[in-house]
Amino acid sequence: MEILIYIVIPCLGSVFLLGGMFYAAYRMSGRNGMPWRKNVPRRALGIIPAYILVCVAFSWLGNTWVNLISLFLFPAAAWWAYGTPKFYCLYYLILSVAVWLTDVGGVLAFQMLTAGGILYLNMPELRYILMVAVTRMAEFMVMLLVAMAVGRKTGRHITVRQVALSVLLPLYSVFNMYCMLYMVQIFPTKEMLLLLGVNLALLIGLNIYFCVLVDVISENHRLENERNLYRAQARMQHQYYEQEEEKYEASRKLIHDIRNHIQAMEALYGREYAGEPANGEAPADANGAAGGEAPIDTHGAAKYAGDIHRMLNSFQQKYYTSEKLLNIILNDKAKMMQRLGVKEDMKVGELSLDFMKDMDVTALFANLLDNAVAAAAESEKGYVRLRVNRVLQFLSVTVENSCDREPIRAAGTFRSRQAGHQGLGLKIIRQTIEQYGGDMQLDWKEGVFMAQVMLAAEETSKQHKSEFREEQA
Repeated sequence: MEILIYIVIPCLGSVFLLGGMFYAAYRMSGRNGMPWRKNVPRRALGIIPAYILVCVAFSWLGNTWVNLISLFLFPAAAWWAYGTPKFYCLYYLILSVAVWLTDVGGVLAFQMLTAGGILYLNMPELRYILMVAVTRMAEFMVMLLVAMAVGRKTGRHITVRQVALSVLLPLYSVFNMYCMLYMVQIFPTKEMLLLLGVNLALLIGLNIYFCVLVDVISENHRLENERNLYRAQARMQHQYYEQEEEKYEASRKLIHDIRNHIQAMEALYGREYAGEPANGEAPADANGAAGGEAPIDTHGAAKYAGDIHRMLNSFQQKYYTSEKLLNIILNDKAKMMQRLGVKEDMKVGELSLDFMKDMDVTALFANLLDNAVAAAAESEKGYVRLRVNRVLQFLSVTVENSCDREPIRAAGTFRSRQAGHQGLGLKIIRQTIEQYGGDMQLDWKEGVFMAQVMLAAEETSKQHKSEFREEQA
């Protein structure tokens, strides 16, 4: 049983401690918002186990300085494993210091409570097990609190419930271990010690599971809030383009009426120029004057009418596609590019967007082009190139724009360099693509940023339209 008490349990405690530290570092880096497989570099799967095994092996030497050095090498190991920015090493160092101080404070507090008779166990082996359990659970609790504090500093929402849950379970685990050890000293049998070991392993597993469960619940709450925010913004965008469509329809009617009036005026001027009386008046004389009045400048009138026609044509929308809503969006973005001095090159093939809800069409194309125009406007020779086509059963959307400065790469994606830019548009795009079983690839190379989107263009328009009507209701 000495092997179990003095070798197996300390090794389990060390593995639990170091594993908890790497998990806390994972939470600090903000990577727990995405699946582990997609969000953690492959090298981490080799670095983390290797570091834990080396530290556990050195802990057998019983040298305090060796253990202390291995603990303070943790920031470098975590930074290398997760590939976070260098300033995160400061957060990892704070975590190491907090764990070390908790370890020292936990041992001193345990000795004081034992000496004072508050914690009474008559067997030194049981006191040793309790000391290991208390210090490790206290360290685990501190790790969670430090991770939450760093998360709050980096802008993540931390609730009082999360803090309370992170504290209560480790405290309960310590109390449970003390009760179990108290019972063992009454019936000190091998079977009881074996059950004690199983109980300790299950407590460790319960703490890990509960911690992950709290993270999942918190992440779901955050994603739900973000989803509501995305829907609100997409709905506002859609309402804006609906208003633009109403204005466009009204302007088309007005332009049609004005054009009819101008054509009527041109017909009257043509009749006067031909010497034909208008409204039964006297015919014009040889100089084009009717009844002694001044001659009519028919050439100037025709030129003026032509100028008005060209002015009215400028109010009409350019034709990009037969998809009405997409055509309005592209015309709106084309005007924005013209205003910002960005060269526009947008072409849409023959396709149908009936499989998409109108709000999703707005969310996808408006945000893709907004991001492209914003980056191109800051470039020396700004341009935006859009290509939309149907490829077999897929809708292909490619947006290419000039981007002189390389965007920031973070968590496997790109992030804008604009101050205060939270990347909300990109998140809305990703959420929209996921709804249609699609995929997006982002790339930057030699001053050119490219976004390629593929959507499964299945004939599911009725389902999506009905869902949209239910949401509106």
